[in-house]
Amino acid sequence: MKKIMAVYDEDPFYAERLSDYINRKERGIFKAQAFTSKESLAEYSRGHEIDVLLTGDVSDFEGTDTISTRQKLYLTGDEHTAGPNCIYKYQSGDDIIREVMAVYCELPEAAAIFPGLKEKGKQIVGIYSPVNRCGKTSLALAVGQLLAKEEKVLFVCLDSFTGFTGLIDECWKRDLSDLIYYYKQGRYNAIRLNSVIYYLGDMAWLPPIRFPEDFNQISSGEMAEMMAQILKGSDYETLVLDIGDYGKQVTPLLEICQMVYMPVREDAVSRAKLREFEEYLEAAGKRGLKEKLQELHVPIMTGLKRMEHFPQELLWGDMGDFVRKLLKGQRDLWENENASCGNRF
Repeated sequence: MKKIMAVYDEDPFYAERLSDYINRKERGIFKAQAFTSKESLAEYSRGHEIDVLLTGDVSDFEGTDTISTRQKLYLTGDEHTAGPNCIYKYQSGDDIIREVMAVYCELPEAAAIFPGLKEKGKQIVGIYSPVNRCGKTSLALAVGQLLAKEEKVLFVCLDSFTGFTGLIDECWKRDLSDLIYYYKQGRYNAIRLNSVIYYLGDMAWLPPIRFPEDFNQISSGEMAEMMAQILKGSDYETLVLDIGDYGKQVTPLLEICQMVYMPVREDAVSRAKLREFEEYLEAAGKRGLKEKLQELHVPIMTGLKRMEHFPQELLWGDMGDFVRKLLKGQRDLWENENASCGNRF
């Protein structure tokens, strides 16, 4: 059952637009309800439990003291006064949602309030290659964006250096490093995930790790378990996982995937690397993983005009055409693999 987020502001356009945006974007946890008078808010609260109350003016806190709610937050029009329990109201709707989630997930009962959603029909699609400069991340971004046009997709990149600060026109306050910290502390839950999520078109994505050293805090096996838990405890149907440079520790991450796209190159050095990787799978007793790997020769991105347009150009260039053909008919393969694995998530 969704939790109620009451949005109270004397400006009816603001309250209604913010509520509408929250209901369109935050479809997993909260349902937003707009109010433009204290009287209507008080009447509603007598018959409904309000989990989060956003009030649009500091003076309105006094008028809403009698409203029963798990969390009260103040929306301020002055960016410099924003702080704990005080959110700048004129930032983007996505930023407001993240700030609300960041505060709400600190409630002691937050994990119990929202333990997770059903995992039926979920899958992880991996993109990995032992070969460098093969178009791996471009392929992963294109797969994620195109799948997101049909279903709820979360994109995660595990590279040490992703280039996203230049490729994606977005600044972020929280990222994968924060989720690793909470996961290791046993304090991760789906609400924390929503406090970190950003959007690229229809695709939700998790900002990459802040410092490469943070990868030392979590083993590849723990990372695989964390990715599976993220998918299981959310309402995303597909997690597109751009697997980074894990070397010979990569197998736990490959094992949680239903399908792994593996871009390769045909030069001698690249083929030698690929051969060594295949020999390693044999020696490690992981021969079965080879059945998940689909080798691809992807088009190389050329003619990029502006860095911030990179994600969009992926969709309408050669890479986008390539991925559209690739994804056609793939859904049945993933569902069959998911069934054969006993829907492990």
